[in-house]
Amino acid sequence: MSKPTYEKLEKRIKNLEKTEQDLYLQKTYFEKLFNSAPEAISLQDDNDIVIDVNEEFTKIFGYSSEEAIGKPINDLVLPKEIEDDASLFSNKILQCNMVEVDSKRKRKNGTLVDVSILCAPITHDGQQMGAYAIYREISERIKAEEELRIEKTYLEALFNSAPEAIVLHDHNDIVVNVNDEFTRMFGYSREEAIGKPINDLVASEEFKADAAANSNMVIHGQRTDNDSKRKRKDGTLFDVWIIGAPIIYNGKQMGVYAIYRDITERNKAEEIRIRSLEEARMARNIQINLLPKSNPEIDGYDIAGMSIPALNVGGDYYDFIRLDDFRMAIALGDVSGKGLAAALVMSNLQATIRSLASINVTANECLERANKLLYRSIDAKTFVSLFFGILDTKKNTMCYANAGQNLPLIFSPEKKPVPLQNHGLVLGTKEDVSFKKEEISINPGDRLLIYSDGIPEAMNEQMEEFGDEKLLEIVQQYRGYSSDALIKNIIAALNLHFGGVSQNDDMTMVHLLRKAI
Repeated sequence: MSKPTYEKLEKRIKNLEKTEQDLYLQKTYFEKLFNSAPEAISLQDDNDIVIDVNEEFTKIFGYSSEEAIGKPINDLVLPKEIEDDASLFSNKILQCNMVEVDSKRKRKNGTLVDVSILCAPITHDGQQMGAYAIYREISERIKAEEELRIEKTYLEALFNSAPEAIVLHDHNDIVVNVNDEFTRMFGYSREEAIGKPINDLVASEEFKADAAANSNMVIHGQRTDNDSKRKRKDGTLFDVWIIGAPIIYNGKQMGVYAIYRDITERNKAEEIRIRSLEEARMARNIQINLLPKSNPEIDGYDIAGMSIPALNVGGDYYDFIRLDDFRMAIALGDVSGKGLAAALVMSNLQATIRSLASINVTANECLERANKLLYRSIDAKTFVSLFFGILDTKKNTMCYANAGQNLPLIFSPEKKPVPLQNHGLVLGTKEDVSFKKEEISINPGDRLLIYSDGIPEAMNEQMEEFGDEKLLEIVQQYRGYSSDALIKNIIAALNLHFGGVSQNDDMTMVHLLRKAI
């Protein structure tokens, strides 16, 4: 062999050795990459026979390399229920197509696993040599997606079952979604609302500027909360409470939501409440203005009266009416019901009693005539209880008649208290009613207490009434006091009895004392 030929051969051998070393190095790199890949990889020939699998394949599916190599890949990992899909899958690979799909595959122990699969042909010089498949386990992703789907279902159910109308819109005020209550409240279907500017749908011309100002604030990241009016699809206006707020994710504003609550009934209730308060104020003023401004001053007598209205104004009243130098009429009444209506009846009653007293009628005649007039002017549900007495300071007597009022109590020195027994029907329930009159003597030291039912029936937190016995005890305890001081002590005892409970009825009383000679 000539020297040049030998050198050529030697050079060729060295090149082959280098190529072999390069190929070995590449093979080593490939095997390292193959086995350290985070996804399961299988290599198979044109007949889907496994040529090799990596370590992650063994980890996910449970087959060792020895168990997998030489077996059809689908026999190892394909569940029977999706064999048709897998055949279609393999055909696409044979046609040199890359395929990517999420599916299920089975482990060696038969359990199923969710995987993302990427399959592609392996070609050399334009000829397909086989295929590779990459499997990524996506069980956690599928679980997370399922949890998101469940959460989305809950949120959609919450969104659509919310009692308020809710609308979602983008930064240009274009509606993205509305809930069922929005559809019911405003009359637009979802299809009609989505894609439209929200203020074109629900803001009337006179409220367009107000709506635009609110939208602008929310779009710029502010929260709004206000009462306004909005229009329905049919053009009718109604009162709404509106909350608008930005939707923020990862510090970035994504859109806007608005909540609408129909407050028509609330506003009506508020109007009624304000009207009721105004009526109560008017009723209270009527009641206060009808009561005596001061106690009467009569020689030989000490007389005082007081009326404390409840929070809900009722119809109690008392009055002192001078008839002449020696006679004075005393009236104490209670109109059924509360508020302005009761106060107006009370005003009418006072005018009637004063008018009748001025024409010098007897106590029973006064009640009979007052009853007839009231019966004709009040409704069937209203009635009045009334004590009417005429004190004669010359004769030291009182002639009285009682229309359903509590029985007054007479306290005489060294004697037990005695209720005045003359009693008749309340006023206003029947047109023709007769009342009896009775005359009693008022002796030195005698006391007469006339009072409404709000005093003995005053109730505390334990639902216990103040009672007649307690009232008798207080009067006896303070028998040496003036009429005004005695009444104030009764009120103090009542307040102690109430504790923290509000007074639920008017409390009215008149106390008369004939001074000792």
